[in-house]
Amino acid sequence: KLGEENMAAIQVLSAGAVRVGLTDLAAEFGNKNNSEVDVTFSTGPEIRERLTADGAGNDDLDLVVAPKALMDDLVAAGCVDASTRSTLGWVKAAVAVKTGAPMPDISSADSLRAAILGAEVIVYNKASSGQYIDQMIAGLGIADDVEAKVQRFPDACIAMTFLGKMESNGGLGFGQSSAIRGYAPLGVTQVGPLPDAVGNVTTYDAAVATATANRETADALLGLLTSEYGLAAFTATGVE
Repeated sequence: KLGEENMAAIQVLSAGAVRVGLTDLAAEFGNKNNSEVDVTFSTGPEIRERLTADGAGNDDLDLVVAPKALMDDLVAAGCVDASTRSTLGWVKAAVAVKTGAPMPDISSADSLRAAILGAEVIVYNKASSGQYIDQMIAGLGIADDVEAKVQRFPDACIAMTFLGKMESNGGLGFGQSSAIRGYAPLGVTQVGPLPDAVGNVTTYDAAVATATANRETADALLGLLTSEYGLAAFTATGVE
C-alpha cells in the first residue's frame, strides 16, 4: 500500500478497447491505496490530439493506454516515458448484431462481403478501429455500394447503443472484440472476429506520462495492470 503522500487522484487517458478490464483494475487499485483513479476513455485520434496538439495541456495526465502505432508516436513526441512502456494485450476486430438478430455467416471474406451488402445499416465508430473498417470494406470492393448505409459514430459506445436500439434486425456493427463484449448490456451480441483474410489485430500498450506529478503512484498502477493478475483480468474481458 502506498504512503499517505501518494493519495492524489491519478489521471488515466485510455483507448476504449480495454475499458472493462481497466475500469475494474483501476477501481481495485484505488480502493486498496486510498487513491482516486480517474479514467477517461477516448478514441485514438482524440488521444493523439490531446497529447500532441500545439499547446496541449497534458501535464495533468499520469498514465496513457493506446494502440501500439499511436504509442510509437507518443514516445517519439516525448509524451510518455519509453522506459515504462508495457503491452497489455491485443484485440481483434469483430462483428456485432442486435441481440436476438440472426447471426450472419462471416466465416470467409466472401461471406462477410455478402453480409455487408445485405445489411440494412452498417455501424461503426470514427476511431482507429473504424478507420480500419473503412479500409476493409474498400478492400472488398463494395465501398461505393454500401456508403449510403454506413453510420459512423464518435465512439464505440454510441455506435453500439445505436445498433442495440434499432427497431429492425438488419443492422451490422463492427468494433473491437473486447469493446463489443463489454457493451452487451446495450443490446448487442458479438458474432465473431473478422475472417483471417481481412482481419485486424490491434495491440494496446500502457506507459507513464512524461509530465506526471504522481510518478510513484502511476508506476504502481502500471505495475498492477501489467502483473500476472492484471493481465489475466484483461484476458477475461477479451484483451488477449
